[in-house]
Amino acid sequence: MRMGGLASGMDTEQIMRDLMRAERMPVDNMVKQRQVVEWQMDAYREVNLKFNEFRNKMVDQFILTSQNLSAKQVTSSNSSLVSATASSSAGNVSLRLTEVNKLARAESNYSTAAISGESKIQTNQALKDQPFNGLTEEDWKSGVAKTQIVRVASPTNTVSFAAGVENLKAAEDTVVKVNGKEYKTVTAEDLQIEGGGTRALSANEVLVEQDGNGGKLTFADGVTVPSGAQVSVTYIQEGGENDVYTTSSITTFDRDGKEIKDTFVIKGTDTLSQVFQQINRSKVGVSAFYDSHGDQVSMTRKETGINNKEEAGAEMKFEGAFFTNALKLDETSANRQVAQNAEFTINGMKTERQTNTFTIDGVTITLKGTTTGAEQVSLNVSTNTDKVFDTIKGFVDDYNELLDFVNGKLGEERYRDYKPLSDEEREAISDKEAERWDERAQSGMLRNDQMIQSVMDRMRSDIYGMVSNNLGSDYNQLSAIGITTSRDYNDRGKLEINEDRLRQAIEADPAGVAAVFNSDGATSGEKGIIRRMRETLTSGIDNISTRAGGMGGKVANHQFTLGRQIESINDRISNFERRLQQVEDRYWRQFTAMEKAMHQANSQAESLFAQLYGGQ
Repeated sequence: MRMGGLASGMDTEQIMRDLMRAERMPVDNMVKQRQVVEWQMDAYREVNLKFNEFRNKMVDQFILTSQNLSAKQVTSSNSSLVSATASSSAGNVSLRLTEVNKLARAESNYSTAAISGESKIQTNQALKDQPFNGLTEEDWKSGVAKTQIVRVASPTNTVSFAAGVENLKAAEDTVVKVNGKEYKTVTAEDLQIEGGGTRALSANEVLVEQDGNGGKLTFADGVTVPSGAQVSVTYIQEGGENDVYTTSSITTFDRDGKEIKDTFVIKGTDTLSQVFQQINRSKVGVSAFYDSHGDQVSMTRKETGINNKEEAGAEMKFEGAFFTNALKLDETSANRQVAQNAEFTINGMKTERQTNTFTIDGVTITLKGTTTGAEQVSLNVSTNTDKVFDTIKGFVDDYNELLDFVNGKLGEERYRDYKPLSDEEREAISDKEAERWDERAQSGMLRNDQMIQSVMDRMRSDIYGMVSNNLGSDYNQLSAIGITTSRDYNDRGKLEINEDRLRQAIEADPAGVAAVFNSDGATSGEKGIIRRMRETLTSGIDNISTRAGGMGGKVANHQFTLGRQIESINDRISNFERRLQQVEDRYWRQFTAMEKAMHQANSQAESLFAQLYGGQ
């Protein structure tokens, strides 16, 4: 701690503060200069954020969801029987549906009789302890069922799995699935040919064999398990008397009539609810539940319509003691409600569909009920004028809002006499006065900025320019569809919509109107105004980011112009602060020397005084 003025009696501390305040004036000016640059940077970034939001909104509304400009609507004469929606590719057509005789229906089946005795099945208890009246002890096999998931690291046709210590048994009961597709498992004995030799594996088979202390899967030549594939192996190991299992399967068919089979290894410790969960998650597309009132199980296909192309073929086939004996499911029984296709006549042509919702030439139709007699449902597809209009109006409103914001920044008054406040200046006035001062000091940071003005000028050219397209449409610029510039000078280029003309254009030529906005081509003249403006905004955003940062990965000061300017000012401030410290130290040395000299003079004077008058 420094103390001065003991000899001289002067307030050295205050003198030093006054001296250094004068010395620090250049630093204060540099700090204020830095603050102005930071305000400019913030103003640029605010404009850039608005540009980016407008650009992204245009892309979302007009390019990524281009159907907004070609939206269709469908009216139904009886929506309780038939409803429909239309994509942007649908034509303005009329469809007549008559003789809707059948709706598509999924096949279902339920137990042919009660599955338990006097005491009902408990769905949350182990299966081996349940009173199934059709499941015998012989239907259970001894062994422990385990499942392992193997992730294939690289393409291969052999996969190893852990089966314990040489106790892999019943290889024929091993269930192998690759990405959900089940393969038929065979043993080496199955490949033996009578009379000698062995046959090759077929494409849908996999050889299961013991491999040291583990198991090994070998797929047919030409069948490669791809990298990253999930191979599920459910295998059986030796176990105690209480470790039992059984296998059962369900076969269904896809839309092309190809079989989908899933084999379930059911453990005695599983519950009926767990079995149903396996079935519901399986690729066979079946849902199951137990009805305690009737003591029966119901199985229903998730897919409607006829998929099994065999005549009167069942959509669900059950194999294995658990499904056929315990749950009493039989695809040939009267309890099977057969699947059916939707049958109807459209524009006089009889046809069928596997589902009640289907698409014809961009029109998605949903059948809800059947018709009677000569009852007819008409579907009329037309342009959704309101949605297209609202999309275009939204663009105009957003553009005018952006124009207001940017013109406000470009025309904002610049008060050059209002410099940023220093800390001392801010402490000397009230908070309200400081707030008003800051508003004036920050005003006009982008007044008449040529970079931003250039972006707005190019956007105006993009909007007003003609759009060349190969549609032969009369609509090739905004003015042709009723969108023009405001005649009020104070609006500074805002767009106005003649609603009647715009609606007429949308109804007359929706494709031509859409092309004005989102047409694409090799040249600027062939591009719609949205694509032109997107390119202009992208270029402008990049240029502003180069000056003020904040976007395009330019976040560090050294990556953009104003940031480098701030760094330069910071360096100058740091250098000046070091010089100020040296000046302050010099002043203190001078004051200290003065104090010492005065103290010495005072001491000599006192000594002389004592000698002269000490003896009297």
